[in-house]
This record gives sequence, structure tokens and C-alpha cells, in this order.
Amino acid sequence: YFIYKAVEMKRTGSLAKGIMVSKDFDLSKARDVEGFIRFMFPKTVVVGACAVICGIVGIINDLYGGLAMVQLALTGVFFAVVVVFGYLAVKAQKKFLE
Repeated sequence: YFIYKAVEMKRTGSLAKGIMVSKDFDLSKARDVEGFIRFMFPKTVVVGACAVICGIVGIINDLYGGLAMVQLALTGVFFAVVVVFGYLAVKAQKKFLE
């Protein structure tokens, strides 16, 4: 979903409320939507790719076993990636949109 929204955002130039910007933010008052998209696009793709990788490892672990520690480590890494993504999204919203 993150990768889809990132590509859609880049293609259409519109922002996804609730994912990329706060639901309460008035997009009509945005200063630099293009700069925001340029800044957030690669970061959003990375989060989406991390989610896909964690999902694939989880499925492989469920089917074949033996990857419990790898799955646990990837879940921790994914959590950290999501936290950093949230921080960067708020920072980008303040820099480019407010």
C-alpha cells in the first residue's frame, strides 16, 4: 500500500491524507507540494519495501520454520524504520507544507 501510494503521489501530484499528511491538514494551504513529494517519495518506497520483505520472511517462516530470529530482527528493524518515517513525515510537513 505504501509503494502504491508513493507511486500515485508521484504520478498525480496529490497527497494521501492520513498516510503522508495529517488528516486535519488543509492541503489548500500547502506551500510546496512538489518539494514534499520529492522529499518523501523515496522514503515511502523504502517503508513499503521493508513491509513487503517482513511479510515474505513471515510467510516463509510460517511455511518452513527456522527463521524465527530473523523474523524477530526484521520486525525490530521495521519498527525503527516506521518510527523514523513518521519523524521525517512530520518534519517534511512542517518544512514543505505549513
